[in-house]
Amino acid sequence: MRHRAVVCLTLALGLVPCAAAAAQEGEHSPNMSFVENLPYEAADADGTPNFGTDIEFATISGREYALAGSYENGLHIVDITDPQNAQVAGIYDCGVTQGDVQVFRQDDEPGRVFATYTSDTFGDGDSTCYREAEALGFDVQKDDGSEEGKNGSFIVEVTDPSSPRTVSFAEVPQGSHNQSVHPSGNYMYNSNSDLITSLQPAIEVIDISDPSAPHTVGELSLPTRPGLGTESHDITFSDDGARAYSAALSQGVIIDSTDPANPEIVTSFLDPAINVWHQSDPVTVGDSEYLFVEDEFAGAAGGPICPSGGFHIYDITGDKEQSPEKVGYWNIDEVGLTNNPTSTCTAHVFDIHEDAGIMNVAFYDGGVRVVDISGLAEGEGLRQVGSYRHGDADTWSAKTPRIEEDGSFYLYGNDMARGLDIYRFDASAPESESIGTWLSPLQASAQLPRAPVGTPQLACLLAR
Repeated sequence: MRHRAVVCLTLALGLVPCAAAAAQEGEHSPNMSFVENLPYEAADADGTPNFGTDIEFATISGREYALAGSYENGLHIVDITDPQNAQVAGIYDCGVTQGDVQVFRQDDEPGRVFATYTSDTFGDGDSTCYREAEALGFDVQKDDGSEEGKNGSFIVEVTDPSSPRTVSFAEVPQGSHNQSVHPSGNYMYNSNSDLITSLQPAIEVIDISDPSAPHTVGELSLPTRPGLGTESHDITFSDDGARAYSAALSQGVIIDSTDPANPEIVTSFLDPAINVWHQSDPVTVGDSEYLFVEDEFAGAAGGPICPSGGFHIYDITGDKEQSPEKVGYWNIDEVGLTNNPTSTCTAHVFDIHEDAGIMNVAFYDGGVRVVDISGLAEGEGLRQVGSYRHGDADTWSAKTPRIEEDGSFYLYGNDMARGLDIYRFDASAPESESIGTWLSPLQASAQLPRAPVGTPQLACLLAR
């Protein structure tokens, strides 16, 4: 899952993240410590090192791996079986912009492990992934004389983490900003995240039941709404595959994906307090089903204030699925300027561990945050319990593959300036003194008016 909708605007404004030496100590709560940093070398002499993007995990032959994407520097497959001594096991050389990764398996391919890897706005046609796909017979080179590769998604086999290999390529002319694989492993839904220039917003549905021969089987048209755009930016499936939840830039969309080849819209809904719908995940807390929607304020171009975009929470239990009921809003409460004047401090890629009642989230310049969501069952909202913020942080995603019985875990932050950061959350140590700000729906409506894209939000409001 899942990157900012308008990184192209950031680059156009000259706000390219700079490589910096990884600081060994930063601001943090007592229960979080820094373990290790694994930087990514630039794939070519003119490139930018690091630029970490999405991250997913896989257990392969009894060992645990983190699959960490990047802008143009390939997919880094890191052995995290012993997180204190993590090592890069292999690199999938694929010079693309986006680098969103999804890991999947298929019942009729026992023992094999696959991943999708997305090319959105740029692909280096000479990098290994394109050359391997071309050798397999796929038409992957643009015909405009640019020597660039086409946009879409690669399917790569990572069964041998030290030697990832291209299996196929699914072309998507509008690009693959994010790619979400149905739990069956047989279909993937493409989010192209195009802005208002897109004439007919739609989710491309791609059959990957034969990973070597992906093909598009249809599109799910999305309602056109006013705003930044209404294409899907990111999609999360329910564990049983019966529902898909799309954050579609200017709207939220709940999809019936029981028949994944023929999805249908359950509902599309709006919230004027959300600036950019970026990620939308379902979670059960107590007896209720909720939808967590993250607002990547101004597409991460919202200015050097902290914080900007946060989380909007909806009750979608039972009949409320047809008309989600907002129950509150949460954001970090450390108000001020970012460490870097070209940075931003909006919520970004997150993961939720339902059984533990924990959410992890990256905040770009704001570093990584651990949030207790169990209070929703008692009407108490969300509460930050841990944080770590390096002085040069620009963290895109923050996730963990598992939480231990006592609530402790290793947290992995994929960072644009630093590469892969590994942290330790100690559940027995004192929690963060800063718990964040929880607003009621009425407060959120009053204090978080929808702002034009690129206009900084008044972060001081969040301190109330």
